[in-house]
This record gives sequence, structure tokens and C-alpha cells, in this order.
Amino acid sequence: MLLPPLFPWLIRDFGLSYSELGLLVSVFFIVSGVGQALSGFVVDRVGATPVLYCALSVFAAAALAAAAAPGYAGLLLAAALAGLGNASFHPVDFTILNKRVSPLRLGHGFSVHGISGNLGWALAPVFMAGIATATGSWRSACLCAALLALAVLATVLYNRGALDDHRGAGSQLAGAGSSAAAPEHPLAFLRLPSVWLCFSFFFWSTCSLGAIQSFSGPALQSLYGLQPGVAAMVVTGYMLCGAAGM
Repeated sequence: MLLPPLFPWLIRDFGLSYSELGLLVSVFFIVSGVGQALSGFVVDRVGATPVLYCALSVFAAAALAAAAAPGYAGLLLAAALAGLGNASFHPVDFTILNKRVSPLRLGHGFSVHGISGNLGWALAPVFMAGIATATGSWRSACLCAALLALAVLATVLYNRGALDDHRGAGSQLAGAGSSAAAPEHPLAFLRLPSVWLCFSFFFWSTCSLGAIQSFSGPALQSLYGLQPGVAAMVVTGYMLCGAAGM
């Protein structure tokens, strides 16, 4: 949600078409999707917390690249960096939850994880569009996003002991189970039908969610003449309802 809430301002300043805006979203999701497939192997090798630190740093770099973008190429770079930062969150978060939360509370842990993510998606359009409207500059909104990413990174570093995925009750259980199992090929999970069913579900739900998050604002402006801040509230309401359902 770094660039989509700012699409009205980007159209005004750079004269971009909706096809060009769509390419920004596609670059984000392509980099994120390919990176997510690879980041799981990285997390397994080096651990979750180092990858989390890198991801948050890349997010801050993406926001700074957007704030300094002189044109469309700079926006493409920002979208690619944002996708790279986003790529590792599910391998990282799920690894930490599995290692640090006891099995009896794991379902609740995943629910809180999903709710907090939905709330973040809900607040992002208001945060970005609100700052851009108040300051008259979308670049100021990107700078604030960079500061927010750095603040989250500082918070994570301060609480790194609670996020250590190399110790905890969950990791002991996982270690006990893995010690008795025969080693498998790293791609053995691709033989599981459940993996492909989950892939299909998340692929299509991400397609619909990406379209709603990215283009519902401009569409509502064109259809009903809503102001950018009001149109952003529609996305916020959508995500809040998703969080309530979760």
C-alpha cells in the first residue's frame, strides 16, 4: 500500500495511464511472489529474524526511493523494492509463530497475525492519502512511510529476544519431530496436494484483493467524484470488515 493510495497524485504529476499504474502493481506482486518462494529457503538456512531485519530495511528503502522518484522508472524501482521487502513476511512470521507459540495457542496466534495485517492494510490508505492531502505532497507521505518502517525496525530490534526462532517451546517440539524423520529433498513439499490447493486459494484471493486495494480509489473517484481521502476510506472499511471476520 505504498503507491496505490497515491495514484491520483501520481496521475496528476506524471500523467500516468492506468496501464502504467497497473504495471507498478504487477511489478510489486511479481517480485513479491517470486521472492516469497525463495525466501522460505533463506529463512530455513539463516533463521527468521535476520531476514525480518532485512525486509523492514528494504521497505524503508522502497519508501525513500518513491519519495525521490524523478519519474516512472523511479516508481518502478520503489515497487520492486516494496515487493522484495514484502516477500519474506509469511515465511518469517509463520516460522516465528510456529517456534515461539505453544501448539494450544497457535490458532489464536495466527488469528492475531492476520487481524493485525488487515488492520495495517486498512490504515495504510488513510495514512498515505491523509498525509498527501494535508501536506499537498505525495512525497511527504512516502517519507513518513519510510520513518514508520524504520520505527517498526527499531521496535523489532529492541524486542528481538521475543522473536528468536532458535529457542522456545515450539522449537523444541519441532526439533524432537525432525530428529526422527528421514531427510527429504527441499522440494518434496511440492508433491502434497494441500500445497497446491492453498496456492490456488491464495493466488486468486490475492488477485482480487490487489485489484480492490489498488484501483477501488481511482474507480470511485471516476464514478462518483469522491475526494481521494474519502475514496481511501472505502478500502479501509473493506479491510476492517475483513479483520472483524477473521
